[in-house]
Amino acid sequence: MTAVRSWLLAVIAVSLMCAAAEALMPPGPGRRVGRLVCGLALLSAVLSPLAGLDLDGGQQWLEDYLSSLDGRTAELEETVNSQMKGIIEGEYAAYIVDKAARLGLTCSAQVECVRSEEGLYLPVRTEVSGALGEGERARLVQIIGEDLGVPESEQRYIGEEDAP
Repeated sequence: MTAVRSWLLAVIAVSLMCAAAEALMPPGPGRRVGRLVCGLALLSAVLSPLAGLDLDGGQQWLEDYLSSLDGRTAELEETVNSQMKGIIEGEYAAYIVDKAARLGLTCSAQVECVRSEEGLYLPVRTEVSGALGEGERARLVQIIGEDLGVPESEQRYIGEEDAP
């Protein structure tokens, strides 16, 4: 703030000196030269902060800022991906519960997803809890395998008596 204040005072001082000098100059070619000199002095005062500009320090600040920005961007992407994964896992679990309800079954489901190379969250493991008969379980295994692409080996079924 003090640097801006001193710069502004310098510009005002040069402006006042130029105004006084112009008022004292006699008319003619000397006055035109005087105006040119005053204009150059005022330009010098206005541009004086550029002479003391620390470009290396500014470049270092910019590099630090950009690296912190990259770090923050990665952190935010990770947070968003984590939240998105939770939402998608919940949607897949709701899908399984809905399919079971259409079969007349009551159960709860948990799904674990992994991010693919394309950036999509795909289910890799499921856990279904509820009182399911062997035929009902086989039907759910088939539905989850076909619709969600989760192999039977990654599907876990817990009966009501086994649930904690």
